[in-house]
Amino acid sequence: MKKILFVGVLTVLVLSACNSSATSMPDVINTPVSLLTKTPILPTSTLAASPTSAPITEQPDSFEYPSVAEALADLKTRGDVSIEVSQGWTIATEADGLTTWSFTPSDHPAYPAVAKRILYQDQDGWHIKMSVRCEAEKAACDQFVRDFEALNEQMLQYIEQQKKP
Repeated sequence: MKKILFVGVLTVLVLSACNSSATSMPDVINTPVSLLTKTPILPTSTLAASPTSAPITEQPDSFEYPSVAEALADLKTRGDVSIEVSQGWTIATEADGLTTWSFTPSDHPAYPAVAKRILYQDQDGWHIKMSVRCEAEKAACDQFVRDFEALNEQMLQYIEQQKKP
């Protein structure tokens, strides 16, 4: 049930929030996100770009593939990964159902880029570990990261809401 909920929420949030024309993010980012609020998520919500935000610090060599293209090519060969394309986004979901890869469409400002997110639970609750590879301009990559950080928070808020009676 957790796997299905995660994949469904993730897909809806990615497709609804990342269809904007302004998106950015750095080469590689690892962002653990902890659940802090209890605001419900609206699946059709969109994210506003924050053009005044400071640039995001890059963390070179922390992504497991040297390029976005190589990541997608390898995932396509793996038997434990299902891949679907929706509204131009390529979404790869690993067999555990808790690890997803979101590849930007070719018309996205941050293209080529991918966000890998792993949903996990520990004694403090649910969290998302995110790593990103973005090969576009820095401003587009920074916005891509911000958008996915916001999506992560929305997803965690949604999961928290589902725990309430």
